Amino acid sequence: MSDTLGTPVSFCNQSLTRWEFRSHLLSGLRQRQQETMSHHSNGVSAMENGHKKDENNDVMKENNDVIIRDVPQALMPVVAGLISKRKSVPYWYLYDTRGSELFEEVVRTSKTYLNWQKEYSVLQSHSDDIVAKTTSPVILVELGSGASSKTRLVIEAMLKRHGTLTFVPVDVSKEHIEEVGQQLEQDYEGLTVEPFGGLYMEGIRHLSTRKESKVILFLGNSFSNVHIHEQVDMMKEVRAQLTAKDRFLLALDMNLDRESLLEAYGQQWVVFQKDNPIGRLNKDFDGDMDAAKFELVTDFIENPADGDTPSYVAGYWRSLAAQHVNFRKLGLNLDCQEGQKIFYNEGPNWSCKWTLHQIRRLAEKSGFAVEDYWTTEAEDYCVVCFAPVS
Repeated sequence: MSDTLGTPVSFCNQSLTRWEFRSHLLSGLRQRQQETMSHHSNGVSAMENGHKKDENNDVMKENNDVIIRDVPQALMPVVAGLISKRKSVPYWYLYDTRGSELFEEVVRTSKTYLNWQKEYSVLQSHSDDIVAKTTSPVILVELGSGASSKTRLVIEAMLKRHGTLTFVPVDVSKEHIEEVGQQLEQDYEGLTVEPFGGLYMEGIRHLSTRKESKVILFLGNSFSNVHIHEQVDMMKEVRAQLTAKDRFLLALDMNLDRESLLEAYGQQWVVFQKDNPIGRLNKDFDGDMDAAKFELVTDFIENPADGDTPSYVAGYWRSLAAQHVNFRKLGLNLDCQEGQKIFYNEGPNWSCKWTLHQIRRLAEKSGFAVEDYWTTEAEDYCVVCFAPVS
């Protein structure tokens, strides 16, 4: 889970890779999602021969099985998830205005979900070491920048080393990052902020022809929310836009303690991850789904530490009894058996947890090398510096 998550965004008439679509919806975004969804966007249904096909779940539905004429294009992924064999809602759907408020409340007050604090401690202790990897002139880029609160530590270290700095926050919420950029320029002499409103890869491509060396930050463990089978693809696409002198820095969670993870990702999220999105489903589709008849279940899927696939936290709603759910706007009736699972993410993972071996393998598969890494004292959270290799 990213500590900079926000509400879904407006992706009008874009053709995106699935990882890019998902990762953007999971990292500091603050406006409604209205993407017209190509089959590369998120794998959601394409019209073929009078049927609706969900590519993620290989489910074919007759067009007249559900009523979609009054459904906004932005909500079609939600409908696709509801009619699929593996029933789900996209994770971004949790981030309406109220959902974002609930998320921020947990992050600020939680005694067990501590990723923000861990990441801050790593940057506070090692920003000078991170900056030592850079040459002047340098451009600092942050993906899903949001308020850039932790990034200030890196900005300060770079200004100390180089004297001047260009900072490019990349976020779909351009108005927000423009406001943040103005404040940063007021706070730091020698800093120039060039906000880029758009998608992650758009921002990276926009800067690819610049002659200065670039340091790209992707903080908040946000990379771990990307579909586990699409993470290497994302890294390869980033690598294709970088030169040998550029660096890609990821913040990754290395906590593998099952008990602490289940506590951190457990019932403190129930209003955000279950009650509020079920209420939103009822509002959007004129439904009668009763949140009290579902429980929030969190699990930790452990993979071998010396394998390539990271362990991950998974989550879903589980029906407490056999029940009938009606979404009148869709003409859709769901018969939920006791134990029926409804996932709130498209892929298996909610949040990945890494070993150093898995991080190195990720680099090897995608054209990078792990140049350096810095961890908390407990070695349960890290910032990794990936260097491009030929």
